[in-house]
Order: sequence, then structure tokens, then C-alpha cells
Amino acid sequence: MNFKGMDAINCYLSKIKETVESCSFDFDKYDVFYRGENKYFETTTPSIFRSGLENEHKIFRELELRYPNIFDNAKSTIDKLAIMQHYGLPTRLLDFTTNPLLALYMALENHTIDNFSPTVKVVFVNKEKIKYYDSDTISVLANFAKIESSLNINIYNLANDNGKIKQATNGIGMHGYTYLSNLSKLKELEKPLKYDAGKIIFDHNPSVHYLLHQIKGEKPYFKEMIWAEHFDKTVVFVKPKHNTQRVINQAGLFALFGIKEGQKQPFSLEDCQEDEHFIVKVLKLSDEDISCINDDVENIKKALGILGITHDKVYPDIEYSAKYIKELF
Repeated sequence: MNFKGMDAINCYLSKIKETVESCSFDFDKYDVFYRGENKYFETTTPSIFRSGLENEHKIFRELELRYPNIFDNAKSTIDKLAIMQHYGLPTRLLDFTTNPLLALYMALENHTIDNFSPTVKVVFVNKEKIKYYDSDTISVLANFAKIESSLNINIYNLANDNGKIKQATNGIGMHGYTYLSNLSKLKELEKPLKYDAGKIIFDHNPSVHYLLHQIKGEKPYFKEMIWAEHFDKTVVFVKPKHNTQRVINQAGLFALFGIKEGQKQPFSLEDCQEDEHFIVKVLKLSDEDISCINDDVENIKKALGILGITHDKVYPDIEYSAKYIKELF
């Protein structure tokens, strides 16, 4: 038994417990997810946002046209993005897991790289921001990947004599709303008013029509309206189809990122924290109180193997299994 590695894992799990307990959330309203990174990044953001966002639509289509046999059975854009993520292409998805030990393994992977600084991010997510793969919100955000980088949607200052949010018909007496230029207030509106605001944005922005065309390609019934808030720093966590063994083994899900201020600009999970939908806590495994993690990577990986977390289990593709078997023997 690899007791040295096990001691380090126990130290890590104690730190996870301490981090979770320090957040006095109602866990009927929040879920906890984990992400392991072998380098420390101040912001939590997808790889396509760090480089290549201007070519995202080209990257998407290039892989799709080169491997039609792989994508033919993928009915939606989120399914296609998940496949691209699976094969290491930069996308607007970010991998998370429900298993903190898997996050630890991911953080310790490739520990011989330069500037190795293993980090585990603990993210508390409001359940309102967790969607299934077939959600309409998912369709909106995922299809931004197909739109050219010149996208520019005016989501502010659309109020004029002809552009008013109509009186809601929900019987609660809300009336007299003009189009609000304050997006945070828009997010607080009742659904009927959000719908009217979305219609105004659709009517005033021709570029939204092309986005709608892409969405209707997978959902012909989709209404000609998109809520204003989906055009500014929206992130949702996606429960994907368990259509690959890797997703199953990694207890995985994705954070799907939209756009910022109506444009294809990068932003981070930390930028969205003001609404308390997401709270990000960072565990640097090289810090003094858990430095045993960083000091003894090989023993910890062996101990994780005893617990059933090995390279071929985390990445159950034949090329990764072959690599694991080669190293094993």
C-alpha cells in the first residue's frame, strides 16, 4: 500500500472539505464541481478564449467537413462541440467533474511541463445555471461558435418612441416599461417582459437573424426571440449525453460560455460572480499547507491508481490505453 501517497490524498480531501464547509450555501440550491489544471490561471475560461476566438467559426467547420463520419450522428451544435473538445480542439467548453479525486489527477497530469503549478478549482454553481444538453439556452450559446468574429449585437440603448417593452399580460399590473439600457435590470424582469425585450433586440439586429437560422437548423420550432441576457457574459453548466466512455468515466460535465456585450469577446467565470450564480475557490497544490501534493506527484498518482483512477480509466480511448499499458510494463 502506498501510504505516503495516501497521506497526501487525505490532506487534499481535508482541504476540499474545509473549502466546501467555508461556503455557507444552501446546497439544495447549489451544486459543487471541480476542475484540475496543471498550470495556475488567474481566470477560469475556455481555451478558445485564450487564443483563436477570431477563427472559432473556421475551426468548427474545418473539423466537421474533414470527418463527416464522426459528426453525422451529432444532431446538435453542443454535441459537435463536445466531440471537438474530446479530441483536443479549442472550444467554448470547459471541462468539470463531480469527483474531486479526478480533478486532482487532472492537476497532476503532465507534471514534467515547464511552470508546473497544479491547481484545483472548486466551483459552486447555482442550480438555475445547470441545464440539460437539449435546453434552448444551450442551443443559443453553442451556436455562437458558428458565427463570425465580426458579430456585433446592440443590446443597449434601444429605447425610443417605437421601441417599448409592452405591458406584461401576467396580471400583476406591471406597465410603463421603456426598454431598459441597464442589463442587470433586464435580468430581473418577469418572463413576459424579457420576451418583449428579446423581440426588440431581434428586430433591431440583423446579425441575430443568422444566429437564429443556425439554431432553427437543430430546433425548427425555436421562437424568433432570444433573451437579452444571453448576449452578455452568460455561462451555463451542461449535463451532456453520456455518449462517450470518457464522459462517463470522468463523471464529467461542461461549462458553456456565451459572448460578452453582444460581441465575440473573451470573459471568465470570475466575471460572472456578481450575480452569485458562480463562486470560484482556488486550491494551489503548491501552497505550504498542502505542499505535500506538489512534492510527491508519482506516489500520489500511484495511490490514485489504487483507488481506481488511472490514465486508461480517465481517458478510455485506445491510444491512451496503449500508452498506459506500455508504461505499466
